[in-house]
Amino acid sequence: MNNRFSIKFDNTPGEIEEAYKAFQTKYALRKKLLYTVIYLIVVVLAADIIVRDMTNPTGYIAGGLALGILVFNWVKPVLIRRKMMQGIEALGTDETYTMTLLDDRIEIETEITGADKETETVAVTRLGVFPVEEGSEAAKELEEHPELVQDNTKPPEKTVYRLAETEICMIEHKELMLMFVNRSYIHAIPKRCLGDEDVLAFKAYFEEKGLI
Repeated sequence: MNNRFSIKFDNTPGEIEEAYKAFQTKYALRKKLLYTVIYLIVVVLAADIIVRDMTNPTGYIAGGLALGILVFNWVKPVLIRRKMMQGIEALGTDETYTMTLLDDRIEIETEITGADKETETVAVTRLGVFPVEEGSEAAKELEEHPELVQDNTKPPEKTVYRLAETEICMIEHKELMLMFVNRSYIHAIPKRCLGDEDVLAFKAYFEEKGLI
């Protein structure tokens, strides 16, 4: 089947964090607001108990617990997001994506770049595997016989989302086009990687498929 649309993009740490904020807002905000209302009611009831009888420990205990849970309910998403970003920064790798929109599916190829793609030339001998130093006899031999060099670079990983089997939702968010997948994954396509016509074509595809 012919390609409908294909784009190549990457993500900065700031874009990843912004995308995850949007993900949390879309799928967790309603539940968070519900819990907030419930625990606020508990706080009000606890305050009423304290006003009626300042010696009753029930009001202090219930109110303290409700306030603690209420604060944690709003702080927890921030802590989770911060921990995720620290993990991404510690990993020290970059990824480049190629998204292809087809009539019945969406394909995304992920290519690792940066630290994880740095390679080292080695010589395999009966005594083991040793790095080939620049200017050594082994290095000169490889220059003279390039056919001896083996390229073990991994091909890009491909993820395929079949539209008939996948829950997909696309929304436009500030400087990003966000694609939510099965309430578990999110792909952030920066508008800086798209021209004006590309943005229109991207949105038109999802509108046609009823995924907006």
